[in-house]
Amino acid sequence: ATLQQLDQDAYMELLARARHLSAVLRDACASHGIRAQFPVVGTLVGMYFGDAMTSAPTNFDEAKSTDEKLYAQFFHALLKAGVAMPPGAYEALFVGLAHNDAVMDDLAERVAVAMGSLQR
Repeated sequence: ATLQQLDQDAYMELLARARHLSAVLRDACASHGIRAQFPVVGTLVGMYFGDAMTSAPTNFDEAKSTDEKLYAQFFHALLKAGVAMPPGAYEALFVGLAHNDAVMDDLAERVAVAMGSLQR
């Protein structure tokens, strides 16, 4: 039944939501001086933290230069704000059709609060 709902329109909606999630995370980090990239590939959102690059990594060597300590702070700050992120700095985020505008607005508020509490 689920696969029958995943038509072209559903995938277009998922792509739009992935882009929205990327923007929410990017903007919250940027407004608090945190250098981070959230590249979107299809319906997945990646995460990269650190000052080493001005754009998202494009290969393994670049990706492994992510600031794992900063990601750990990001993870715990969001967890404290009620948002469960992947525990590892090298994992991807997945969006679903349940991530509607209300969910994204709530997430944006929680991420902004969490970013303000980071110790840099």
